[in-house]
Amino acid sequence: MQTAQDTDPHAQLRTLYMSLLTRQEHFDEFKQLLSMYPAAPGEDETEPPAAAEVRQKLNQRIREWTGTPFAGLSSSQIQMWRAIVVDERINVALSPWKESNGY
Repeated sequence: MQTAQDTDPHAQLRTLYMSLLTRQEHFDEFKQLLSMYPAAPGEDETEPPAAAEVRQKLNQRIREWTGTPFAGLSSSQIQMWRAIVVDERINVALSPWKESNGY
């Protein structure tokens, strides 16, 4: 029987976050796999076969870490995670710590 945890994408992401925050080895492997994913898509915007392999491996590892039928990260989601975790870039225009965001 599937629970809301199994089908709710937000619940799945929370489970992933908790795994990455509480298990250093999960975060390290997550970062390593993200670094293997190309920083930019192919010229025709399709995912190269090598990138698809990395994405499939990463999604499988997430399922193993979380013990859930994780739906899997898309190519665009992996690009966002890679920018944040590997390249250490965040969108500072929306950062709650940026002084210009004060009301």
